[in-house]
Amino acid sequence: MMKSTADPRDHDALIQSIENLEVKLSRTRSWGGTETEAFYGPAEPAADYREKLGDPGQYPFTRGAYREMYRSRMWTLRNIVGYGAPEDTREGLLKVLASGGGGVNVVVDPPTNQGIDPDHPAIGPEVGLEGCSLPTMHDMARLVEGMDLAKIDTAWHWTTTAYALVAATHVSRGQALETLQGSNMPDMLQETLSGWGQGVVPADFGHRSAVDQVEFCVRNSPKWALGLPQAYDLRERGLTPGGEIAVGMAIVIKTLEDLVGRGMSADQAGASLAWVSTSDTDFFEEVAKFRALRRFWARTLKDRFGVTDNRALRLRVACHTSGNSLIYKQPLNNLTRTAIQSFAALCGGVQSLEACTYDEPVCVPTHEARDLAIRQQQILANEVGAARVADPLGGSWYVEALTDAVEAEAVALLARIEEVGIIEAMTSGFVEQVMDDHNLGVRRELESGERIVVGLNRFVPDDDPPPVRFAFDPANTKAHLRRFSEFKQQRDRSRWEAALRKLHGVAHGGGNSMQAMIDAFLDNASIGEIWGTLRVANGYPYDPYGAIEAPLNYAG
Repeated sequence: MMKSTADPRDHDALIQSIENLEVKLSRTRSWGGTETEAFYGPAEPAADYREKLGDPGQYPFTRGAYREMYRSRMWTLRNIVGYGAPEDTREGLLKVLASGGGGVNVVVDPPTNQGIDPDHPAIGPEVGLEGCSLPTMHDMARLVEGMDLAKIDTAWHWTTTAYALVAATHVSRGQALETLQGSNMPDMLQETLSGWGQGVVPADFGHRSAVDQVEFCVRNSPKWALGLPQAYDLRERGLTPGGEIAVGMAIVIKTLEDLVGRGMSADQAGASLAWVSTSDTDFFEEVAKFRALRRFWARTLKDRFGVTDNRALRLRVACHTSGNSLIYKQPLNNLTRTAIQSFAALCGGVQSLEACTYDEPVCVPTHEARDLAIRQQQILANEVGAARVADPLGGSWYVEALTDAVEAEAVALLARIEEVGIIEAMTSGFVEQVMDDHNLGVRRELESGERIVVGLNRFVPDDDPPPVRFAFDPANTKAHLRRFSEFKQQRDRSRWEAALRKLHGVAHGGGNSMQAMIDAFLDNASIGEIWGTLRVANGYPYDPYGAIEAPLNYAG
């Protein structure tokens, strides 16, 4: 395996060079020497070509968001990192940069993602186990020390308080919100279906919080991208490609309707949204899914909301390959799966791509596995030629038929969802039943052998040595917990209390709570206190686990 010449200990040099760490187009000729065009199409287009397909960069954007696609705008090569305390994850980020990764992606641990403090009695060993623990602005500052958040495009795989915490850190440095770059995934409706349930994030409360963030970011941080819908988790939970489009579009439609009701145009809001998607192993179907998705998005925004701005009509797709498809047995086989999934995403025209590491079914990704995931994308760009031609499978009878079939399935399911409304469809169990039915069908196919997965139900090794597991010293996590306890004891209680009361008042009164959340972080409130206060303001218990009481009497 090729080793980077960059020294991971040279932190300042790595951080300063991040803007130049990106995958680049190396050549437009095939390796045999044939010069290629930016895209190909029919010499004499059929009557419905413009309406149904169009050239890349033209409505309805079936064939790609831009005319020359990766020749003009390369995809962002991303790699996900997150474990332990902020110091641990920072070390991992620097190693990604040293390997040539061009995007800084941070995943937080489940407590942080759920808005739960690390000292919560129901959490314990989960702190830092599957992501980074970031309960306060000071922890965020440790993680991003030396990183200019106005220049580095950081993706935060996190819903509840990500933007407010990053924004507070940015403001504390004397920088304006309008200069903040990055992205997060504010779609909390999907969290209801992805393991959290109504108890942790009630659908109505979660949706209102998401709409608040989209509205605030579009008005105040236009460089911040919003991963809504977060259809990756929906698909992994149990949906077909058409189902992913249908449920995701139902969330988008409801969000845009609410934003229009607040006086924001769909043109303005749509330009800040990005579809967070997955790419599974059925190569041709995944290519068709991305093509159908762009067409369905463009037609829906144009026909339902009168959108005319191409920035909103040409959907941005952020893709992460399918973790659910990976197998514990013989994990090196997962390198083949993720390479095929990545190639499908690029043939489908996504704008950013994260490839799963081969050892994700085993543990937090090892540094070697993350390095290999970066190398896969570099090989696709420089050796396979994935960047040379826009929509390389466009015009294939098979792919065009699959594209139409995926879109037709999405149209039919969306109609069923909209008969009751997306929030009711989620809270009533309708969408969950669709997912369960799909998962049951997959399970039956696996058991019967109709669906073969190597290493799972066929070609299973009798004696497979246990794979190497990622391990890190928990000393930093223990110090992090001690530091958090000291932080709560030493802060200015009067400022902290005033900030939480203000947040409660704004949210309880129906206002947009984002600025009050930012102010609360600046006044040293923690994620658990801020999110718990919002829960109370929306009529729910402070602690979803029922283990602790609210720190304030908000009526007092």
